[in-house]
Amino acid sequence: REDELGVLGRDFNTMASQLEQLITAQKRLLADISHELRSPLTRLKMATGLAQMQADDSQQTYLERIEKEANQLDKMIADVLQLSRLEARSQALSLSKQSVQVIVDHVLNDARFEAKQCHKELTINGQLHTDIPCDESLIASALENVLRNAIKYAHHHISLSLAESDALYITICDDGNGVKEAYLARLCEPFFRQEHARDRNSGGTGLGLAIAKNAISAHDGTLTLENQEHGGLCVKIRLPIKSE
Repeated sequence: REDELGVLGRDFNTMASQLEQLITAQKRLLADISHELRSPLTRLKMATGLAQMQADDSQQTYLERIEKEANQLDKMIADVLQLSRLEARSQALSLSKQSVQVIVDHVLNDARFEAKQCHKELTINGQLHTDIPCDESLIASALENVLRNAIKYAHHHISLSLAESDALYITICDDGNGVKEAYLARLCEPFFRQEHARDRNSGGTGLGLAIAKNAISAHDGTLTLENQEHGGLCVKIRLPIKSE
C-alpha cells in the first residue's frame, strides 16, 4: 500500500533490520576481539613464567601481580567467547541423560567451601529425582555462576531449594540488599552491573548471570529474578522434563 500507513510500515521494517544488523555486528566484533586477544595473552603468560624463573625476590611480587591480572583477563575472555557462542546458539550441546541432583551436589562441594570462607551459611532444601538430557558442564556452569553471585552479595545466609513437578525447579536466594526493580530486567545483560558495584572487585565482570541465563535457555529452560519481600534476591531456574 502506498498511503501513510504503508510508508510507516516499510520504515519500521527498515529500522528493525538495521537494529538487528547493528546488534549482530556488535556481538561479532566482541567475539572476534576476544578471540584475537588469546594469542598475545598466551605469549604474555609464557613470558611472565620465564621471567619468574630468572627474577630475584624483589621482582617476584610484580611478576606475580602480572600473572594474576593475566589469568583474570584470560578468564574474562573465555567467558565472553562462551557467552557469544551461547547467544548465537553456535555452541554444540553435549547432551546425555544426567541426574541434575548429581550435578547440583558437585557444584555444592565448592559452594559450601566458598560460603564457609566468607563466614556465611548455605542451606539446601529438597531433592531432585528425575534425570533429563542436558549438557552437564553448561548446567554446572550456570549453577556455579548463580551460587557465586548469591554468596558474594548475601549478608549471612544463602538458600538453595529443589523441587520437581511438571519440570525441575531450582531456586537460589540470598539475604542481601536485593536489586532495584529498574535493574532486575537488566541483570542478565552482558557487562551490566549495579551503580554501587561498578568496580571489578565488588561487582565482578557482569558476565556470570548472562552466561547462566543463556546456558539454561539453551536447554529450553528459563531463569528469572525476583526480589524477596524481606530483602535479598531470588534466582529461579526451571528446566523442562523431556525425553532425550
